[in-house]
Amino acid sequence: MGIGTIQNGYGVYERGENGEAKIKRSSFGRSPEKEGADKTEDYMAFLREKSEEILEKLRNGETEVEYPIGGESYTEKEWDKLMKKFDDIQEDVRRKMEERFQKMEEREEKKRIAEG
Repeated sequence: MGIGTIQNGYGVYERGENGEAKIKRSSFGRSPEKEGADKTEDYMAFLREKSEEILEKLRNGETEVEYPIGGESYTEKEWDKLMKKFDDIQEDVRRKMEERFQKMEEREEKKRIAEG
């Protein structure tokens, strides 16, 4: 590299004869045309992989987004169903506890009346 040149990851910037900055790309043994063709092929391969992945998910019925929670992974529908079950169980426990306390109060009341 000569005086007035700067190099970065994309190539070498050089000053031309008339003082203009021009870019001399670093091709690492490949021509710029070949490099562009390789990128296009890479992009096409990536798109093919993703489209096959999406098609496979559609075939298996796995179209919903899953969120990892703890050691499990749930879709929004599965999570809502789990929360509904949890709420129902929690409500059932609350109702049974209220019944239990009510029975205890009735026993205490009967005991006071019998002693009184």
